[in-house]
Amino acid sequence: MQDLEGKVAVVTGAGSGIGEGIARAVAAAGMKVVVADIDESKANTVAADLGGDALACGVDVSRLASVEALRDRALQHFGGVHLLCNNAGVWIGALMADADIKDWQYLIDVNLYGVIHGVKAFLPLMLEQGEGHIVNTASMGGLISGPPEGLYTTTKFAIVGLSEALLMETADKGVGVSVLCPGLVNTNLITQSFAVRPDAYDPGIDHQQPAPDVASGISPRVVGEQVVDAVREGGFYVITHDDYRDIIAMRHDNIVASIDEHAKRYGSTSGREV
Repeated sequence: MQDLEGKVAVVTGAGSGIGEGIARAVAAAGMKVVVADIDESKANTVAADLGGDALACGVDVSRLASVEALRDRALQHFGGVHLLCNNAGVWIGALMADADIKDWQYLIDVNLYGVIHGVKAFLPLMLEQGEGHIVNTASMGGLISGPPEGLYTTTKFAIVGLSEALLMETADKGVGVSVLCPGLVNTNLITQSFAVRPDAYDPGIDHQQPAPDVASGISPRVVGEQVVDAVREGGFYVITHDDYRDIIAMRHDNIVASIDEHAKRYGSTSGREV
């Protein structure tokens, strides 16, 4: 989708952090922007700063009805949606042996179902109009994993897999797909994740695990500009850092080596029923 001027973007989690960076970058590219966030006051602040072609909306991405209401509000106000950035997300650091089921539910309902609900609500609209682009925010933790982020990376790996499948579904239908896998970005993700966590998801446990040093990260606006480039160029993976290149390569080399070892040990199954 090369021509963004005058088109409409919906960005969730846009009251701060990466979402705000994306909202500002797409606005600078000439798009009208729906600034959506669970904290509507923050969404209002960003939208007011962006000016007349920005609309603030409250949304709880863990609820399909709320995301559908966001879609309807965007359509009512702007008449269409061309870019959806499923960006809202939260973080918890916990070892799996210590994690409460409420920790799992919080991350899955916001991080994963937030993307699922966005796709469910907006994809049919984009397919009908024959034009659009969906950006799903995963993480570098959607490509590599390790403690104490096993719960978090479970959701982010799922988003990468969802996005890869969605790309194949929509490739010939005029709808582009990108998956954003940022490394450290200077946001309030850690504090905000606890601030907006509903009581129903809070087991009252301090897992006492180290949090990522987000303050040392890159600017959210830089991430937003990379997202705009990917939308214009039809890029799928949006990877903001090269720090983890060797780790990612090692992971995939180990997968390929395991395939080769299996074939060597048990014989190739190519062309045969298993």
